[in-house]
Amino acid sequence: PSYQTRLPQKVIPRCVTVGRFDGRSDTLACAAPAGRIMLLGPGAGAGAKSGGSSSRVLRPEPVAAAGAADVMLLNMGQAVTALAAGRLGEPATSPMQDLLLVGSAGSCLAYDVLNNADAFFRDAPDGVSAIVVGRLGRQSGVGQLALVGGNCSLTGYDRSGNDVFWSVTGDNVSSLSLCDFLGSGGNELLVGSEDYEIRVFQDDEIVQEITETEVVSCLCAIQGPMFAYGLANGTVGVYERSTRLWRIKSKNTPVAVFAFDLDSDGVPELITGWSNGKIDARNCRTGEVVFKDQFPSSVAGIVAADFRKDGTKLLTIVSVDGEVRSFDPVPTHLRATLLETTGVDSASSVHSLMQTRQNLQLELHNYEENAKAQLQQQRQQTRTAAPAAAEKLAGSSGGGGGISGLSGAASDTASAIPANTQVQTSLSVDLAHKPAPCVCLRVATTNSTAIRAVIVFAEGIFDGESHVTHPPASRLGASLDIPLYPSKCASVDLHLKCLVGPRGAAQFHVFETTRSLPRFAVFAPVAPEAAAQPAGFVCFRLQERLQRVAMWINANFLLAQEVDGNGGPLDCRFVSMATGEALRLWAESDKMVIGTDNMELAGELVTALAGYLGLEDLASEAEFPGLADSLKSLVDRISEFEAQRQRLSGDMADSSNLVRGLVVRAEDARLLGDFVNFKKAYKDLRDLNRDLASSYSMRAANQQALSESLKALNQIIQRAGRLRAGRFKTQAVNDCRAAVKASNLGALHKIIRSGSA
Repeated sequence: PSYQTRLPQKVIPRCVTVGRFDGRSDTLACAAPAGRIMLLGPGAGAGAKSGGSSSRVLRPEPVAAAGAADVMLLNMGQAVTALAAGRLGEPATSPMQDLLLVGSAGSCLAYDVLNNADAFFRDAPDGVSAIVVGRLGRQSGVGQLALVGGNCSLTGYDRSGNDVFWSVTGDNVSSLSLCDFLGSGGNELLVGSEDYEIRVFQDDEIVQEITETEVVSCLCAIQGPMFAYGLANGTVGVYERSTRLWRIKSKNTPVAVFAFDLDSDGVPELITGWSNGKIDARNCRTGEVVFKDQFPSSVAGIVAADFRKDGTKLLTIVSVDGEVRSFDPVPTHLRATLLETTGVDSASSVHSLMQTRQNLQLELHNYEENAKAQLQQQRQQTRTAAPAAAEKLAGSSGGGGGISGLSGAASDTASAIPANTQVQTSLSVDLAHKPAPCVCLRVATTNSTAIRAVIVFAEGIFDGESHVTHPPASRLGASLDIPLYPSKCASVDLHLKCLVGPRGAAQFHVFETTRSLPRFAVFAPVAPEAAAQPAGFVCFRLQERLQRVAMWINANFLLAQEVDGNGGPLDCRFVSMATGEALRLWAESDKMVIGTDNMELAGELVTALAGYLGLEDLASEAEFPGLADSLKSLVDRISEFEAQRQRLSGDMADSSNLVRGLVVRAEDARLLGDFVNFKKAYKDLRDLNRDLASSYSMRAANQQALSESLKALNQIIQRAGRLRAGRFKTQAVNDCRAAVKASNLGALHKIIRSGSA
């Protein structure tokens, strides 16, 4: 490392950022436990020297750290959940210095470090779990925004703290990033959430949704439409738009992903920090490792900072123990020695090469053994061919059995299979399968060769993303059925490795094939007379040929017989193998109705259909049983929780004032030697402290209940938007928010039903 130091306190993971708080020098900001923020760098002491005073409890406290200058602590007074830095507004009109954006469970604060003052403070009932600063898409006239993700909601604040952008997402936001996803020159907002989705927002419209297999814990723009992601199950990968370039999986969890040109070739590498302290840099296109390092504790964050003020950004990595290391980019002529100079253990490289050599030698040995067996079989056939022909001419037929017996013996000892052997796969619905209905994946060979085992790799289907089926030797056959239990509506690629060979063979041929599981494979087709009629529905005008709708149904559902759109109206009935809920798809020349009691499912179907047919705008009307009662109950609970929150906050403020008075009274009694009143004051103080602790517990429970209710309401708004497409979707979401702000329950229900107020 070219620079190394240690911070005085531990660092909260994913709460690390860099900003130019004095307008000139890079300063590292890290969140610490107990609601504190550490500033390290030349601009860290600017606030202390300015003489300003913050309106909040943010007092600069200079601290001397071993080996580091200009370290300052900011006391927030509440736990920090997200941290970012940047200039807000238009660069031409806004001040030069960056603002420090601090998120907590109930607020968002923009702090001016230079002047030691708040730029703005906003209550955030949805909480703050991620913050990113930048210009969003076509938002004109507002400049750079502080984009805040919380409990199923997204909010964009300008420099004055006005919320000029708002939208909803499917679950709690876990990560945010800005990326030119569409290649239009503007930024789209990448949102990772706890429902395993990566959503791409162009302004307030979702233009792409990517389903992953776990919570999306970190996102990072790389270059152009390329971006990296990390999941809570240890997966790290790179997408170029919606195409995944590569991914790897580890037993450790990625804490931070960051793009940095480490080898000075003009193309950034993907830097990943892991929970075990490992750091690796990978080629963004291939995933090849080009750099490694190791920290003694988990990584907390990765940034780029110019600490030397020479114009060169250093790759700066912070661990949870407060260790800070910075690395210089490697010059172009030393690029080839990058791995050698980072102290990578050569023993692991030698072991990998030896393993590859052993595998190649084993494969070569198998080819040689098969060639020997085939040559032996050909020689045996040649020896017996002449006597067999003579016996046949003489009217004898006894030689054929000897030939087949020899052939069988040869095939028992060899692993050779016919050259035209193929592996075929098929998918079907099995409602009679025990213990539960399933999608049956059948793997079969085109001849009598046996399938010894099948390995299936699939995201989101199996625990660990893989499944191995290996029947006992007594049940080997030319086909094998594998039950699949999809739980989500998502298209999945099944990657299969099949071990095929003669019965009794010890070595097998590996066939690799891929099969795609349709998006709505969890729904099994049923006869109309056996299907229940859903009470809920969404209907819309559809200026499309029925043949195209039939093509969409055939491509997204598993059907025993394909739907034909030439014979009048379509009427397809389905039942969910996971939940048993009914689904009906009915369409005629200019209208389509999706019958389901599940609002979320209806939104997924509308989104999938609009994407398949290329519909930019789609208006709809919907009705779902019990929706009005659910909305009324939610709004009433939210109003009640907010009233309780305000009352509890007021009571705690009054109690805090009483605490000050009791402390002063006790100190006066001590100085006067009045120990009777001294004891009484401290007894009252103890009782008051107990009441404060109880009030705090009640307030925490109230906040949790309020967050859950707000999440449920935001999810309903998000699902209402997904019942439409394009501008009608945006209009529905914005109108729903306006109705919620105005506490107009009737208008909210009408908007969800019709799409507009």
